[in-house]
Amino acid sequence: MVNVKQLAKKEGLITGGTFACTGCQAIYGLRLVGMALGKNTVIINASGCMTLTATHPFTCYKTPWLFNAIENAASTATGVTKGFEAQGKKVNVVCYAGDGSTSEIGFGAVSGAAYRNDNIIYICYNNGNYANTGHQFSAETPEYARTLTSPIGKKNKYGNLLPRKNLAKLMALSGAVYSATASTSYPHDFIAKLQKASRIKGFKFIDLLTPCEPGWLVKTNEMFKVGKMMVDCGMWPIYEIENKKVTVNIKPAMTPIKDVLKMQGRFKHLNGSMVKFIQKKIKKEWEIINSGKFWESEDY
Repeated sequence: MVNVKQLAKKEGLITGGTFACTGCQAIYGLRLVGMALGKNTVIINASGCMTLTATHPFTCYKTPWLFNAIENAASTATGVTKGFEAQGKKVNVVCYAGDGSTSEIGFGAVSGAAYRNDNIIYICYNNGNYANTGHQFSAETPEYARTLTSPIGKKNKYGNLLPRKNLAKLMALSGAVYSATASTSYPHDFIAKLQKASRIKGFKFIDLLTPCEPGWLVKTNEMFKVGKMMVDCGMWPIYEIENKKVTVNIKPAMTPIKDVLKMQGRFKHLNGSMVKFIQKKIKKEWEIINSGKFWESEDY
């Protein structure tokens, strides 16, 4: 159980005035990481949106911050954690990388760290696109979402046609002792998972939903709301996997998806029949999960 009063008394580990976009949920996720884990933490950054928040000689972080290429953050984290272990020090080594790095360009390094069971907390801040380079589609872009590289036109009226990778499942199957999903719109759940992960030795993975204002084409004042609605309608399941045992942490109210899709410009091209088609897919997914066949389900 997260003690909100105690968290409120903690020193913030991020200063104001970062270069993140207004309403950025990825930087908010890092703020929650600081609240949950405290100063005894090292952040390993993969090149991406958050790289812009600490550009030499400036930094907004009160914890060590290591910048890496987009493909090797997990490998760097392995070296850092082994160095601390050799010195007999217990430090939270946190990888904070985007979905492009995690699901594609750096996937081999992440999978290797999970396979070796390196003592890392790996967080994928998942905004479903390569946001730092202009919002191209990634392996985490939802089906039928518009991106720069899945534009709507005469030859393609539906946007991205590929299903997204289920990273939490993949990491659990790759050897992670703890694998979970979370959302910045449910901060208490995310903080509880971070604190739990810090008490477990081995590779821990959290797939964190972080809505992206320019990529999703959402109003700044609706960033937190859209993330919550993604969970509540069942589009982003919240669960954790410990040694292959699955626990659903937040049961969605299964509100109609049309409401949350309307908030996102990346889905404005979808007609009524396509929205109903997606709604059926999500309903079927949750029927499978609720029947106890989690490993047979496919996240939207």
